[in-house]
Amino acid sequence: MTTADDRATRVRVIIERIRITGTHGVYAEERTEGNRFHVDVEIVADLTSALVSDQLEDTVDYESVVRIVEKTNRLRSFNLIESFAGAISDELLTRFPRIDETVVRVRKVSPPGLGNVTCAVAEVRKSRE
Repeated sequence: MTTADDRATRVRVIIERIRITGTHGVYAEERTEGNRFHVDVEIVADLTSALVSDQLEDTVDYESVVRIVEKTNRLRSFNLIESFAGAISDELLTRFPRIDETVVRVRKVSPPGLGNVTCAVAEVRKSRE
């Protein structure tokens, strides 16, 4: 018989509005001058042990998640925010085996060519399955 203590617990962790500047976009000025982006990361993971231990090594370190977003932004320039979000998701799933699912939203703040638009958003959802 399974008890509550034996069950895996899925936890959703959300890190919102990671602010970065990057050279992603299809226009030449975006690739030279850069744009402002806000990135949200949601992860779903089996963090049963973290709920009991209350120890950082039993969860997904938020600081490491933010560093992955910043590193992906710094190492490569993307034409599309969709592919940027996908690359972040892939790296998170590779780096953290306990993550089951990611949702990454990339907001391009004041995107050129769209007039009076606050932001354009692409959301990518990936899972291990």
